[in-house]
Amino acid sequence: MKIILMRHGRPDLDLDELRGQKFAPIEVASILADYEKSELADDVFPSPEAVAAANACVSHFTSTLRRALTSAERLGFIETVQVNAVFAETPMPHTRWGRPKLDALTWSVAFRLAWLVGFSQNGEPISEAKQRAAEGAVLLENSATQTGSSFLLGHGIMNRLLGSELKRKGWQKVLSNGSKYWSHVVYEK
Repeated sequence: MKIILMRHGRPDLDLDELRGQKFAPIEVASILADYEKSELADDVFPSPEAVAAANACVSHFTSTLRRALTSAERLGFIETVQVNAVFAETPMPHTRWGRPKLDALTWSVAFRLAWLVGFSQNGEPISEAKQRAAEGAVLLENSATQTGSSFLLGHGIMNRLLGSELKRKGWQKVLSNGSKYWSHVVYEK
């Protein structure tokens, strides 16, 4: 049996492009809200390797977020994909302070590290994200048991949580081609 977890393509609001720019936390809140609604950039298409990975599986899943749905569409399986909010990315926690202004990457790292130790203001507690990952892993595993393979077009942090849950359930990571857009990880059992 096989499960493939793939990260979506580059959205039209690419947070990586904000590196070097300084923002107050309240400005970061607005950027994060826009990111949650973002589509894929018009010039973004999956590599042949990404298409092959998706086509190697019988059942396909994605989250409810636009960047994931558009990625599934560009991979060519939007008509058959099972859409489920359990696979949505964990919202980045943040504050609504007016100061200090720091680099976007600094805020991203700070808020995500704080999230790992329990900070969830304006976001989702890590315990709830892990519970969703456990539910998602069951969906993927049940599908793989029935069809032989499952594919998820998901998100960076949630895919990591799902991967941890799959490992806990006895799945072995057999391939990973990184963590960039369109990258994927293969688990087998």
